[in-house]
Amino acid sequence: MRQTIVITDLTQMPAGNQVCVVGISEKGECIRPVCEGGFQKKYLYVGKNVVIRPRARIEFDFTEAKIEPPHVEDRTFNPSSIINHGLCNNAEWENVLRNSSYVRVEDIYDGFLQDGNWVKPGSGTRSIATLSQASIANVQLPEWEGKLRYRLSFREITRNLFDCPVSDLAFRELNYKEVKRNNRPRSDVSSELM
Repeated sequence: MRQTIVITDLTQMPAGNQVCVVGISEKGECIRPVCEGGFQKKYLYVGKNVVIRPRARIEFDFTEAKIEPPHVEDRTFNPSSIINHGLCNNAEWENVLRNSSYVRVEDIYDGFLQDGNWVKPGSGTRSIATLSQASIANVQLPEWEGKLRYRLSFREITRNLFDCPVSDLAFRELNYKEVKRNNRPRSDVSSELM
């Protein structure tokens, strides 16, 4: 079934050449396009131009995927079926995010959140969502075994504090560029991000 989604998230997968892509359909459904061999970074491009990125309207020919909770958003597609329909304007982008966001982490996971920080494998709830009205408490860029790590602490509307790794592709690439390529102190880059 052909369906257009607005891309909301691109995250780095453990395999360096794979990404996780997430979008919202016109009906407000969260969808994670997946394909055999993983969503390769090369699928983000048409020629040398990045087309699959946040704000982009992308059409896929989806088929139902074997759902393995918590990835209830998964839909399979053939990489050759991708059609680019351009970018959302500012009002459309804000509307997509506003209409698909949550203000409490607990609400994202439909009550399956355990100890305030994890969801039991196999739970029948979403694995991906947008959180709004949160405030950033801290950005950390520790280095471990020569590799830059990315962490973020935030407070949701209830003032609960969460600390988690960041897999957002743009966030990681920006910080890698500043720390590794531009040789800037991690503490300076963290402070600027705050």
